[in-house]
Order: sequence, then structure tokens, then C-alpha cells
Amino acid sequence: MKILLFDIDGTLLLTGGSGARAMTRAFYELFGVEDGLKGITLSGMTDPIIFDHACQKAGIEPTEEAHERFKQLYLTYLREEIRKDNSQKRVLPGVKPLLQQLSRQTGVHLGLLTGNYHEGARIKLSHFDLDRFFPFGAFGDDDSDRNRLVPVALRRFHEQMGEAVNGSDVWVIGDTPRDVACAKPYGAKTMAVATGHYDEEELRQAEADVVVKDLSDVDRIVAVLQNS
Repeated sequence: MKILLFDIDGTLLLTGGSGARAMTRAFYELFGVEDGLKGITLSGMTDPIIFDHACQKAGIEPTEEAHERFKQLYLTYLREEIRKDNSQKRVLPGVKPLLQQLSRQTGVHLGLLTGNYHEGARIKLSHFDLDRFFPFGAFGDDDSDRNRLVPVALRRFHEQMGEAVNGSDVWVIGDTPRDVACAKPYGAKTMAVATGHYDEEELRQAEADVVVKDLSDVDRIVAVLQNS
């Protein structure tokens, strides 16, 4: 049995900046701060951590109440922003045929491991008709620390399927060194995809088990994920 946990942004798809624009709008509405995310690292971060860092930069106390208001505003604006035309908004190479082929494999189960809020992840995936491939996962609102999300995803799988999973049966597929790092404490393998902000050499330096330019070589990637 193989459990394949996919990141979203930069791994499966690009939203053309929809998420950043929605967060910026939410932060401004809540605090009156323009360009609240300017200079904040987004890639590989969980949504709650992005909020915390934006608050710290603006000198604002990141209370739980403010975070919840921010989250709901962000989700509202994300539904608007994701529908806007943008030349950079797309499913990344090989993703749909790869997910289609993997979903037909016996003993292979697809899930998510993402820093997105749960509802934000579903908004992005459903826009590109990818939501149907992922019946379970772990999200930024499960834990703001990405390094604690693998056990959450495996618990969700166990709750749905009634089967326990060893870390050695798990792959984490993502586009940042943080995706690689979050898998290591649990013995999971990692496939790093250079379709985000990090190139192949940077991902090799992060000690990913496998590094690929993109997911377009579907047969090879299926073989690696199934047989390793």
C-alpha cells in the first residue's frame, strides 16, 4: 500500500496569485494595512503562519479572534480571486494524467498535505476539477507547523479506511524544502518538483529522495512512487 500526500500550490497548480491577493485584501479590511503581505515568505508556509508573520511585520497582536476573522475574509475573497482571468493560472504539467493514472492503481491512496486552510485548499482544487482525487488530507488549520501534518493525514486515512500505515509506505510530493523536511521525522519518502520557487539543485540540497523538473513523465513517476 502507498499513501501519496500532495502539496497544492507550486506542485499541482498555480493560482496566478489569487491566494496572495485574497490574503492582502483580507488583511487590509481587517487592519487597514496596505500590502500587508509584502516581503512575507509564502512558499511552503502554512496559512496561519503567514498571518502571524504579516501581523508581526505590521506590529499587530495576532489573536485567535483576529485570525478567525482574517480566515473567513480570506476565503470569501479567494472565491472571487480564483475566478479571475490570469495568464499564470493553470494546472501544472502532467498533473491531471498523473492523478488519473495513480487513482486507478490498486493499493495507492491519494491525499493532501498542504499549508492551505482546508476550505482554501478545496476552493483552489475544485476550480481546476482536482478536488475529486483527494478524499483526505492535512491542512494549515489542523496545525500551523507543517512538520506536524504527516500524522494528521495518516490519522484521517485510518479513520476513513480502517487501515494503519507505516511511514515507509508514505510519499510526500511537494515543491519546497519545507515539504521535504516535514516528511523526514516520520520515515516518509519525498519527491520534490521544481515547478515552484525552488530549482532542482536547491531541492537536491534539501535531500529529497527524488527530484523531478515537473510531473510530466507520468509513467516514470508512477513507477517510482509504486516501487520505491
